[in-house]
Amino acid sequence: MDDERPEGRDDLFTHIHKALRSGLFAVTVQAGATDWNDAAEVAGLGERWRRLLALLRSHTEHEDRHILRLLDPYEPGSAEPTEEQHRDLDDLLDDLAGRFEAALAAPDAVTGLGIYRDLARFTAAYLPHLHEEETMIMPRIWAHCDDAEIGAARAAFMAATPPEITATTLELMLPALDRPTREGLVAGMARTAPPQVVAGVLAIGDRVLPAAAANSLRRAAGAAAQTGSAAWTR
Repeated sequence: MDDERPEGRDDLFTHIHKALRSGLFAVTVQAGATDWNDAAEVAGLGERWRRLLALLRSHTEHEDRHILRLLDPYEPGSAEPTEEQHRDLDDLLDDLAGRFEAALAAPDAVTGLGIYRDLARFTAAYLPHLHEEETMIMPRIWAHCDDAEIGAARAAFMAATPPEITATTLELMLPALDRPTREGLVAGMARTAPPQVVAGVLAIGDRVLPAAAANSLRRAAGAAAQTGSAAWTR
């Protein structure tokens, strides 16, 4: 199926999937580099893992409850194979999470090496699933659904996302996006979101982006906010 994004249409998968790939790659590398006899390094790895784990679980829930449901009126039952993949991946993730917590509670080098390998194995299983959603599921949604339907799904899962999950998403997503996409995303927020929301996003950008990229993001948001304000006066 054609996986090219139609101009101007919302993509419900690619941006968040870039964030998830980045998070999985980073935590796997960190696990491989962790000195499991150093309590501070182990604690830092555990914190990164738990935040990513919460995001992974939240993302699957959003897909099952909101995104895949877009296909139900047009292709009844067609989302079932993707949901089955979710269940299989959830089983792998639950097993990994249990092993991870046990390793954090009683860290040693041998157990740590096992966690590193388990993370790499889970990531290897997860990546083809992300690819299928981006290149097969999203084009079908575009073919069937208008922008209002897609926008309603996005609004629903964003409203259901706790603030701490949103923060983790942005911390992973902003560095994972190319500059034009990142600045376009934040510019769109600046035109429509409350100023305090935009300020929070920019503060995250200051933490996770190189200084030049963070400053460029602030300029893009500022220009978009001015454009939005001007539009309201006309």
